[in-house]
Amino acid sequence: MSETKEKRYKWRREDYREKTHGLLMVNTGDGKGKTTAAIGVLVRAAGRGMRCCMIQFMKSKNDRYGEHESL
Repeated sequence: MSETKEKRYKWRREDYREKTHGLLMVNTGDGKGKTTAAIGVLVRAAGRGMRCCMIQFMKSKNDRYGEHESL
């Protein structure tokens, strides 16, 4: 069963974008991988032409991590 291009890429249409709501993802917990996972989702969405925003609460302004350097 194959999808038509119209159905597959419906999120690109302006009328579809106006009717849809945004998505909020919150990554919490101990350990590593939360920032990396968030950046991965962000890059994938941006690659598909979606508007993206990442907000991160930092514990210390003096800490420097690789993810922060890349952004």
